[in-house]
Amino acid sequence: MKLFLLRFSMSLALLVSIFACTTETKDLSNSFTVSGNITGLDTEFMSYSYRDADGKRVSDSVFVKDNKFTYTGQIDEPTHIIFWPNVESTIKRTGRGYYPAKSSQFAFLASPGDEIVFEGEITDFVNAYPTGTKGNDELAEINKKIFPLMNQSVNMQLEINKLEESDPKRETLQASMAKIDKEVIQVKKDFVTSNPLSQAAAWYLSDMMIRSHVSQDESIAFFKSLDNSLSGYPFYQAVAQRVEGIESTKVGKIMPNFTTNATNDGETFELNSLRGKYVLIDFWGTWCAPCIAEMPKVKAYKEKYADKLVILGVNSGDTMEKILKFTEPKSYDWTQILAASGDQDLVLQLNVAGFPTKFILSPEGEILNRFVGDTEEAFDVLDELLD
Repeated sequence: MKLFLLRFSMSLALLVSIFACTTETKDLSNSFTVSGNITGLDTEFMSYSYRDADGKRVSDSVFVKDNKFTYTGQIDEPTHIIFWPNVESTIKRTGRGYYPAKSSQFAFLASPGDEIVFEGEITDFVNAYPTGTKGNDELAEINKKIFPLMNQSVNMQLEINKLEESDPKRETLQASMAKIDKEVIQVKKDFVTSNPLSQAAAWYLSDMMIRSHVSQDESIAFFKSLDNSLSGYPFYQAVAQRVEGIESTKVGKIMPNFTTNATNDGETFELNSLRGKYVLIDFWGTWCAPCIAEMPKVKAYKEKYADKLVILGVNSGDTMEKILKFTEPKSYDWTQILAASGDQDLVLQLNVAGFPTKFILSPEGEILNRFVGDTEEAFDVLDELLD
């Protein structure tokens, strides 16, 4: 589950990241440049990927020659960007997959007009950090502290994977990992509270909330500690939406109403139209293995309590075309909407920080329960309510 949430929290970071590289004439006023001469960057290209406003994945390459790279991109607003170096020593492979370790990425904050330079080296992680703007100097300050620690932690996980279940060394390594992971989170918290004017602090608070590394009370307190001069910064605004979501989605509150045209049937949907029956709101994605594993049971409960229960799927990370391609053959025929549509982002507004997330609403729209991650308990609650 921890690895899955990491993958999820990585997916939620790429969604808010970066820019399309096209052959069309570009508005140079929105351009930025990032470059570096990095010892050990033994690759021909780096890569990045993101989803555009329509949910379509866009990928491109950053070419490298003799350890050097220069890239000019286009963005409309301040953005957190990552490059994957494609250097084998930094790829934390496990079986057929890999751990998407943040310490194996070039990470930076870009705004229109920025000129950013990376300095450092590649070893078994990206020990290289951005400079050139105040925000990136601040980001480098914290990443220099936590990237080596994060690299130690993921290397321990790789070592654990090679051991037999009965090997006592596993327990020792797991304890060491837990200690390092706790230290990393504390460094992040200290950085946020010590840098109330920092764009990097706003980004890290947003990232910690996505990863559930801070409690709801901590999130509110940390947000209040940030200076209001950051109020125009996108990641400050994202935190503000999540904090508002914390307050509005507490158990006992009436779920905030929302309306969207991003539906599977093309019709306008309004949450309040479901009043009169119990509602199970299921936040999911086709990329989310635990979400997919629970879908047959969601279908079974829809049929079991057809006269009392309505299902609403809220999808994050897929196009509606991909959703329908997945749901229609399996007769998952309940209403599906996209979490992000236009200026509306239900993941932020309802403070969804892990997938799957399920809400159970009363016929009057009151939030009766909220389940994050392993949501098996949600079905037990439905039986208690509806039997």
